[in-house]
Amino acid sequence: MRASVGGIMKHNGRWVRGFGSMIGLADPQTAELWAIYYGLKMAWEREMTSVVVFTERRDAIYLINNPDPAYPMAALIEMITMLKGEAWSHVDIQHIHADANVAANVLATDCLDGEGGLKEFAEPPHAIIHLI
Repeated sequence: MRASVGGIMKHNGRWVRGFGSMIGLADPQTAELWAIYYGLKMAWEREMTSVVVFTERRDAIYLINNPDPAYPMAALIEMITMLKGEAWSHVDIQHIHADANVAANVLATDCLDGEGGLKEFAEPPHAIIHLI
């Protein structure tokens, strides 16, 4: 399964930045873990101090809160855990229903050019303006 990820950063309901990346072959759980990692990494690099990450995957939240060294993506979980351990004033990862996460999913599927690497969106792409 060819997978991609996407996410949106907002502050007080306003667009801050979006991102998307083709990550190659991955199951939905692994794709979501990469989206969480990229979102936390971008927020930390932009010196944001308080972050709430929303994910559709309850299993991803469980894996982050209960790391298992035998899990095939344990290194990715460890990278997320390390980012969560930075000097944030607040960081939380919460479940969100899929219908409330449509814009991030569109970023992951419709706004990428097919090339690898992380693509950042300083402005909302036209395809999601009506969704945010």
